[in-house]
Order: sequence, then C-alpha cells, then structure tokens
Amino acid sequence: MRVSIFCWTKFHAFHLAHQLHQRGMLQHLVTSFYGKFGNKHNDRGTDIPRSKIRTNLLCAALAYGYNPFSELQGHQIFGNWASRHVGDEDIVVTWGLSALPVIQAAQKRGIIAIVERGSAHAAVQRDLLLREYEEFGQPTTELMRSFSPERMERELLEYALADYIEVPSSFAKRTFVDQGIPAWKILRTPLGVDLSRFHPLPKPDHTFRVIYTGHMSLRKGVHYLLQAFAELNLPDAELWLFGSHLPEIEPFFQKYVGKYRHFGPVPQHTLSNYYAHGDVFIICSIEEGFGMVLPQAMACGLPVICTTNTGGEDISADGVEGFIIPIRSVEAIKEKILYLYEQRDLCAAMGQAALQRVQTSLTWDDVGARAVDTYRACLSRTATH
Repeated sequence: MRVSIFCWTKFHAFHLAHQLHQRGMLQHLVTSFYGKFGNKHNDRGTDIPRSKIRTNLLCAALAYGYNPFSELQGHQIFGNWASRHVGDEDIVVTWGLSALPVIQAAQKRGIIAIVERGSAHAAVQRDLLLREYEEFGQPTTELMRSFSPERMERELLEYALADYIEVPSSFAKRTFVDQGIPAWKILRTPLGVDLSRFHPLPKPDHTFRVIYTGHMSLRKGVHYLLQAFAELNLPDAELWLFGSHLPEIEPFFQKYVGKYRHFGPVPQHTLSNYYAHGDVFIICSIEEGFGMVLPQAMACGLPVICTTNTGGEDISADGVEGFIIPIRSVEAIKEKILYLYEQRDLCAAMGQAALQRVQTSLTWDDVGARAVDTYRACLSRTATH
C-alpha cells in the first residue's frame, strides 16, 4: 500500500506521514512547510527523507509569509500545484480547501481520495459559532467571512467528491451524518500524543489548580470556565490559563480579574512543566473536532473535564478518566470541578487512569496503526465494488 499526504500547512499531517514512512508506506509528503524537519522542539518534526518531501517556495511564502491573495486563493494555488504530484499511489490523503484539484487528479488515475477534516461539518461549525457570537453580542462580520459562500461551496464540493472523509472524533462524525453524508463515507481516527514530550512530573505544592491550554475565544468556551471558577470561589484553588486570546474574550478577563492567572502562549516542549502544577485539565469548547490538548494533559497524569463537542468522549470515559459535560453549562463545570476539589484521592486516581489510557492506546504509533488499518479497509472495500 502506497499513500501520499497533501497538506498546505502542518496540522497532524507530519505525524501521519512519519507513521506511514516508518511502515514503508509513504510515497510523498506534499506541503508548503519549509522549515527544519526533525527539530527536537517541533512536535511535527519527522525523520522523513528529503527525497520524499515536495515543497513549493511560493506556497511556503503564501502560507507563512507575504500573501497578497485571499486565504481561499492561497489554498487553490497550493492545490493546483500539489495535484501535479499525484502519481501512482493507492491512496491520497489531503486537507480541505486545497483538496479539490488533488481529489480530481487522483480519481482520474483510479486512486482513492480521502479528505481530512479536523473540525465539525462546516455548516454545523458555522451555526454553532454564529449562535455563540450572537448570544454575547459580538460582531459576526469576521466570523462569517470565514464561512463565505465561496468557501462553503468549495468545502461542500470536496465533501461530495471525496471517496472518504476522515475526522478525529465521534462528535465530528455525527455532524457529517446529520448533514446527510452516509456514515460509511466517514472515517473516524482519534489523534494522539508524543509521550517523550508529555509525561508526569512531581507536583511542587498542594494548591488545587485547574489548567486550560489553547487559544482563548468564544469558540473555546473560556468565558464559561471563567464564570464557573469565579462563582465557585474555592479556597486555596487557582485557575491557570495558557495561550493567546482574541479581543472577544477581553471583557471576560476584565470581569473576572483576580480570579485566574493568564500566562499567555508557552512553547509546546515546556508544557509538561506547567501541567505538573495542576490537578485537573478542562476544555469547554463549543465546537472542536478534537482537542489535541486533551491527550497531552492526560499524558501528564491529569483527569480531564471536557464538553461533548471536543472529541473527549473518544479518549476518556465519563467518570473514569474525567467527565464529559454539555456545552454552555456553567453549572456542569462548577459541579465537576467542585467534585474533584473535594475528592482529591479520586481526582488523583482518575489522573492515573488517564495516563494509563494514553500510554496504552493514544501514542502516535497507536494512531499510525489505526490509520493503516483504516486505509487497508478502504482499499479492500473498493476492490469488492
């Protein structure tokens, strides 16, 4: 089986390409990324030989530097160039918005085309976020630009033409099925974590801490977390937030000032040091195909509280490695934080269960093995039709 990966930026494409290369199945990695492959501080670094990597300097400039075009035009430029590298693979795996030319080139050659979608179905994602922005009186102009008619038309066409759509969670899969796409066409492959980078470290004190890492926006539900933690007002407890934030979150930062600590973005390779100060990790996203921070926190021995719309249900069982809660529920956030605050031994035990879950099924090697099984099943299904 020969597989090529086509991805304008990085996402988890490099991890996937690395796994395929390790198994002797990678044909090419076609990308605009033009950095130092294998950098020890780059969690997407790989040992893929340069001979297997196809990079276009123009596309690299559009993705990582000066881009006089719209985002959609940039994707189209990359897709048109990348499609020329479709050859004699059995399968091509490509990412949305730049996927159309690659899909068309593959199908002319009888090659299976799989489109990766890291989030919910675009229409569901749009509707969830639009409701959130309207609920809190935020301008929707920029948001709706991300879901322009041209962009939506192209993405929906890619969904329709691809042989399969690969998503990272049951939540994401449900949104596609709800939009009328056959369940057999949706491949579900949860993502993983690098255990050499994320691992438990001794906790330096006894203060109970809730940790969140990631971008801070209405989409991520950080405003619900801030409200819940402030209302709990627990003694000897802290909320630590790591990551950049959009202006839409600033009013909530101001409202709850003194109830949290915001550290800003920190390098990925240092995150384990910060997780070591925590007791529980929480992510309250309104919409997220798969929160990569979830297996990272679990690998550091933290139980996780996450909403139904984060992919957490695929990697943690409710009440075992953490808790799954509804979106937009301040009361549910408060209930679960308080429960773990009052049950410290149980909190620690759930953290150990989370660590064991990651170690036994959520490494990138595990992800690679599942991906290969999935691709072989696609080839077998095609051969019998």
